[in-house]
Amino acid sequence: MRARRAVAVLAVPVVFVFASHVHASSDPNATTTVTDEQPDEAVDEQGGVPVPTSVVSVSTVPSAATTVPLGCPPPPVSQAVFVGRLEVLDATQALFEVVRLRSGSVAGYSTEVPNVDGTVVTEVGVYYGRDVKFLEVGDSYLVGTALDATTGRIFSRVTREAPLFGGNQVADINNSGIVCPVFGDVARTLNVDGSSIESGVLSGLSGESDRLLLAFLVPGGLVLLGLVTLVLVRRALSA
Repeated sequence: MRARRAVAVLAVPVVFVFASHVHASSDPNATTTVTDEQPDEAVDEQGGVPVPTSVVSVSTVPSAATTVPLGCPPPPVSQAVFVGRLEVLDATQALFEVVRLRSGSVAGYSTEVPNVDGTVVTEVGVYYGRDVKFLEVGDSYLVGTALDATTGRIFSRVTREAPLFGGNQVADINNSGIVCPVFGDVARTLNVDGSSIESGVLSGLSGESDRLLLAFLVPGGLVLLGLVTLVLVRRALSA
């Protein structure tokens, strides 16, 4: 009898705990707390200090190089750009004293000579062809040069480079749908301030107003003198 009572006493708490657990599980209003697990931070092995995880963003920088389509002429290559004082002119070439080198190199195309003050300066000869007539000895210019692979000398221009006869029509580039990039002329000679040198038809007559006036008056005077002479001769014959 006592044994049955002892078993009954032990069974009551067990049943109560089990019933409480079942009631909590079946209660729709019961709330459940969920703990989010955070990823472990990296730990500095030397100092033991947590190091936050960093996210590296990858950025793509476009290339600055210009891609020339197949069939188009390559961009011109500059040999040197310098500020030079014109020392000597001949029929096709100009000799400059290099005042300041802006870019490139004139090594192999220049000579080191002493000037009137005894200072050693760099002189470089540049081929211009017919454009040499637009330059003045003693003036300073901003000279852009390129290398002529055929002659092996550096050259420059005062006037703009004339396009080849026919241009893209001869090469049939326009019909292929290819758009070729336009590059600036690297072999140009400008004034020091960057402006173009006067190279018009009458540019060679600047400062020659007296000669220009005589060029118009002398022929006209000769024609008038001839007419007067002719009239006098006819009158003399008719008399």
